[in-house]
Amino acid sequence: MVLVVGHLRTPAADDSEDGAEKLIEIWVEARHGATIGWVMSRVIEELAGQEPDAPNLVGFRIVRGGSNGSVSRSLRSNGRVPAAIAVEDIGALGCQRQRGGGYCGAPRIERREGDWEDIEVDDEDDEEESMEDQLLVEYGKAVHGLLTDGDCLECVFEVQAPSPGSVPKARQNPIGIGDFRIVRVLGTGASCRVMQVQHRTSEQDYAVKVISKRKLFTNEKKLERAITEKRVLARLSHPFVVSMHWAFQTRGHLYMVLDYCEGGELFYHLQRRGRFSEPDTKFYISEILLGLEYLHSQGILYRDLKPENCLLDAEGHVRLTDFGLSKDNLTNSALFQSFVGTVLYLSPEMIRREGHGLALDFYCLGCLVYVLLTGSLPHFTGDLQQMCARRAKGEGFALPREISHEAKRLLERLLEPDPSLRLGTQRQAIEVKEHPWFRGVDFIKVYRKEAQRAFPNFPPVEPSLAPDQCFASEFTKVPVPSRLMSFGSVLTTKEQTIAGFSKEALFN
Repeated sequence: MVLVVGHLRTPAADDSEDGAEKLIEIWVEARHGATIGWVMSRVIEELAGQEPDAPNLVGFRIVRGGSNGSVSRSLRSNGRVPAAIAVEDIGALGCQRQRGGGYCGAPRIERREGDWEDIEVDDEDDEEESMEDQLLVEYGKAVHGLLTDGDCLECVFEVQAPSPGSVPKARQNPIGIGDFRIVRVLGTGASCRVMQVQHRTSEQDYAVKVISKRKLFTNEKKLERAITEKRVLARLSHPFVVSMHWAFQTRGHLYMVLDYCEGGELFYHLQRRGRFSEPDTKFYISEILLGLEYLHSQGILYRDLKPENCLLDAEGHVRLTDFGLSKDNLTNSALFQSFVGTVLYLSPEMIRREGHGLALDFYCLGCLVYVLLTGSLPHFTGDLQQMCARRAKGEGFALPREISHEAKRLLERLLEPDPSLRLGTQRQAIEVKEHPWFRGVDFIKVYRKEAQRAFPNFPPVEPSLAPDQCFASEFTKVPVPSRLMSFGSVLTTKEQTIAGFSKEALFN
């Protein structure tokens, strides 16, 4: 049996007073092998009956205690603050892409003959990190492997942080599937579709991920990836990172409403052109570098930087997307043991399973510079196993003859096999900005999206000139219903709600 405790604050009778605190205790009969996700599903079901007005449950923390009977008392005597987390700091959504649409996050397999193959790996096995203080969001972990005698799980609820002058939650008009009309499909994946939609009132365009719960619940890794992506996106706000506006759910699907990036994937334009000139490559890498710098400043390791995950907005500027493989709580010294990412962009330390950290993202940045300049990838000559072996051994790679001396030196520094010596490891993005290849680039103007001499083509791709030529027609021509609520699915499991999403027509 696993004891789950939590603190709820009941509404106050008077606006000048705080509500009373209420302790809940739920015992879950968890058999051997039961996971955190399974326990969470049971607690959500129980709360739906006992406390229907309880906020969304987003995870657990471990409370170490002497005996189970004394744990809940110790929570109060230790003066712990009731576990809650601001809504802008949490979340849950994502999908695994098979092909098409950089908003979905899994691999594109389709390639022309002779092109490289793009395969995503996800063998998550990170070491535990101070579990007493961290939110448990790895739903595949066995609960009995995390608890010892006397320990319990403490609920972490979502709370809406009030802002000055904000409208009380009860008076706000909730967003839902009826507020959008579908324009076209942008991409499809193993468990999701991505569509361009238009808000009926504002006529603003958005991209919506529609994820099948039925498929999500059959794979705990997909569920964990979904939780991670929304948790990360909910706290991000940057000119070169995709923003999430709303997230809600019905009985059969999850919905995440994102920025609509009219320019599509950078990869799509790379395929059409073959490669970019050095100044044009510098334009994209400068914006991507600022986005990467922001993620690192927020304690987020991206782990999946590639041209498929770089979208272009209506003006042709970059927006990073797909954070399902990201890792938060990053520190300069943190090393993670997972084996995740896209095979063609794996760093030597990832392949050798030596532990990886911030330096991993700069290796991926080096791969991205290489592929934009050449249309090919370092160390790859047609055999994936051979490519991985060469990277693991720290072998050199062919430097393109047609690029400048500064570009060659940048590639050598970013693709350094020893992560401790790699450009960006010591002083992060500022170290990369100071490299001679970026001489003449004003990064303040980059952030402001202002034209400058370093970028003669500003921007290199202008989506507004050909808005219908930025997405593959194999997806945009797929017939779809006019309304989001027309999507249906049959659930065969009891797990129907996912914490972190507002409940929109839950049983429709």
